[in-house]
Amino acid sequence: MKQKVWRVLAALMVAGLLAGCGGARPQNAYSKQEPAPSAPETVGSLKIGLIPTVDCLPFWVAESKDYYRQQGVDVELVRFASATEREAALASGQIDGSLTDIMNAVTLYTSGTPVAITSINLGATIEEGPFAIVSAPGSGITQPEQLKGVEIAIATNTIIEYVTEKLLLENGFTPAEIKTVSIPQIPVRFQNLISGTVKAATLPEPLLSLAVHKGGTVVLTDAEAKRNYSQSVIVFSEKAVKEKAEAIRRFFVAYNLAVFDIDQEPEAYKELLATEANLPAEIKDSWQVITFSPAQAPGKAEVEEVVEWLLSKGYIKERVAYEDIVNTTLYPQAQSQ
Repeated sequence: MKQKVWRVLAALMVAGLLAGCGGARPQNAYSKQEPAPSAPETVGSLKIGLIPTVDCLPFWVAESKDYYRQQGVDVELVRFASATEREAALASGQIDGSLTDIMNAVTLYTSGTPVAITSINLGATIEEGPFAIVSAPGSGITQPEQLKGVEIAIATNTIIEYVTEKLLLENGFTPAEIKTVSIPQIPVRFQNLISGTVKAATLPEPLLSLAVHKGGTVVLTDAEAKRNYSQSVIVFSEKAVKEKAEAIRRFFVAYNLAVFDIDQEPEAYKELLATEANLPAEIKDSWQVITFSPAQAPGKAEVEEVVEWLLSKGYIKERVAYEDIVNTTLYPQAQSQ
């Protein structure tokens, strides 16, 4: 934790040089009543698409603390109900960027929507992995080997399918022993698991924790995997990168300030998270707010492995080079400590 805090502090010091005088930072935790410091002249505006999930917390904290305005950028967080709607808005230019995953970013890129992965949001470390294979209440499945030949509910051609396959292969499964059924809608997948219609499902938070609360068992989680399989990432369109580079840099200054705040006092943001991400009432009180790493590029190996997997499945037709899709010039560069 100490090393992580120093990384964030280093990022913030560089951020001050990038963004100019953003005014004094609020010192308290979440509060919309703090006096607003003076802000530099606005350098531009950004519309960023989000599906309201737990990994959106830094965006919401930066908004609630007025950090975007303090850094001189007008940020509008646009909510979407599905990834399909969000990606369509990005492709059509209705938004400038989005919170997505590497798989979606690569798929967008190869389908004619040039985007740049600018930073990891969640998943800079293995421990930040947000997915798990959960067995149904009463199924009796508690060990990975019991999943051999058992249909696991996933969403085909998504990060869920990718993580599920990687976790099972890592635990000695052969491809023939992996059985899946596609249930794309996460709430429907969750209900099928709890009712016992399927014996196992791969779920993200917070429905993962809710499934455990209702009697499900975590059989495999990417937070304990041997390698890092899942990252949510922040992407911007090629047009936004060309025309709004300074606004994006200012956005990441605000983002890193929010990351630092969450790291210092995560539980202070439970109410904000519960409201914005609609945490289920059953787990709200027991929920532990996760912390995030400062803005940084995804690893080359992680991106290239996703690209190769997409090619092997036939989901994309052309290989995408890491250097073509990852842009490392738009966020504060922290010095390792």
